[in-house]
Amino acid sequence: MISEENITKKILSWLIQSKWTILSSDYPQSGTGIVFHQDNTISKNKGILKPDIVAVKDDVCLFFENKNRFYYPDYVKVNNLIVNNNYSKDIATLLSGRNINSIYYGIGFPSEFHKQKSIESAHLVDFIIGVSDENTIEELYNPSHIAFT
Repeated sequence: MISEENITKKILSWLIQSKWTILSSDYPQSGTGIVFHQDNTISKNKGILKPDIVAVKDDVCLFFENKNRFYYPDYVKVNNLIVNNNYSKDIATLLSGRNINSIYYGIGFPSEFHKQKSIESAHLVDFIIGVSDENTIEELYNPSHIAFT
């Protein structure tokens, strides 16, 4: 099974080849990435968000949560970002000076796990990107027709 780290690295490489600018990346044990705090929180560690990838191209920004398997709570987590916009202040700070008109939140994981449970949960996210065993990238779900490449 491909690790979450390798999934993130493969998607990063694909995005860079497609001329996306990477603003942040993180994977288990890397100690990198940007931390977002919920708007109006007092605690330094409560309600933090650390996306696996934040990338921009033209007027579009992408936020990725990557896993090495299907995990329903991540779909719910991403959906909360879409619906609640609880991190708007920190996101606005990161994107200040850029002309971003669209922000999309999605999932990256092994293509082989895009089965019934993933398909049934897809409506909770803006996109799903799959990494195959052959290290190819697949757009498994992209109803907004995001121009990834």
